[in-house]
Amino acid sequence: MKKRIICFISCLILVLSFSLPAMATENLEFEEYKDTIIYDENGEVDAQYYEDMQYKLIEEFEKEVKKLKEKKDKNLSVGTQSTMNVAPGDVFVSFSGTTSGVDFALVGHASLVETSGGAWCLSAWPGSKSPSGIDGVQYEYKYWDNLSKIYGLRVNGSTTTSRQNAVNKAISIVNTRPRPPYNWFFLNKFTTGSYYCSQLVWRAWMDAGINIDRMPYDTVVSPAELTGSHMTTLLYRD
Repeated sequence: MKKRIICFISCLILVLSFSLPAMATENLEFEEYKDTIIYDENGEVDAQYYEDMQYKLIEEFEKEVKKLKEKKDKNLSVGTQSTMNVAPGDVFVSFSGTTSGVDFALVGHASLVETSGGAWCLSAWPGSKSPSGIDGVQYEYKYWDNLSKIYGLRVNGSTTTSRQNAVNKAISIVNTRPRPPYNWFFLNKFTTGSYYCSQLVWRAWMDAGINIDRMPYDTVVSPAELTGSHMTTLLYRD
């Protein structure tokens, strides 16, 4: 019995020796940027500031999309998403939805494409809004096919290898058990214990070596922040 107890304690120490450095790194990252969080005069998170910021980013992006449409950019595909040249590692975003308090991450949705054509994607949902009814990280199957006003993005500087690495990272998170739940604390994109949709996409690409957060020096990464000419290139619109 004594040997079993010693063995259990040794295993526990071994597990903690691997997990604690990761937790410490995550906390250090949040601590480094937490002073960027905007508060109102009452000391509460300034929800209106974040809501305005998201819609400003969306407006800027959609103006760029309009310019491409008017120019009839030959690199911009139009039509049903599953017929486009969408590859693993590409990103889908939409901007439908409304905010609720600081729930600005709900302004739209983001997914990482797993298979060519985009039939299967990887994302995160709150259980109450999830098409599958599952809370947290999960697979999506043909979720985007019947939606309007969606955009396909390719990560600038990516290769076939880096795109697959991003997909593999997202798959490893989705396959983690117990399943990581939805992250309702949108002000901490660094946590690896829970995820919201755009956070999962961002984390997968971070591990692949590319930071696709349009505003990297804060603690937030929304669907709108995955857009921007210096990070991603628009390759598809509905």
